[in-house]
Amino acid sequence: MRILVADDEQLIRFGLKLVLKGLWPDVSISEAESLDGVVSLLTVLTFDLVILDIHMPGSDGLENLIRFMLAETKVIIFSGYEPTSPRIESLREAGVDEFIFKNASLDEIRLTLKEHFPDTIIE
Repeated sequence: MRILVADDEQLIRFGLKLVLKGLWPDVSISEAESLDGVVSLLTVLTFDLVILDIHMPGSDGLENLIRFMLAETKVIIFSGYEPTSPRIESLREAGVDEFIFKNASLDEIRLTLKEHFPDTIIE
């Protein structure tokens, strides 16, 4: 399994990688700190899952990027926005598979990931 974690904060990327490695010890994880970095990686690699921060450099074009990725990749948005935010609704309409809100517990994050990849989780 190949996952891309994109967030402009290194600590967030590090924490998400720990959670992901706990679920999938053999997972291959790439990182990006901007939307440009995401686009660069998507031109050379394919991913099973992309976890994107809703607010990072270049994120104004996030909806278009999501539409581009949807054919091949599950997309989960990592967000500090309120669930009722207009931006969340816009991303839902663009086809985001799921949202993880930054106030979520580790158990909630794990549960969300398990729901999208139930047959690949290592317990």
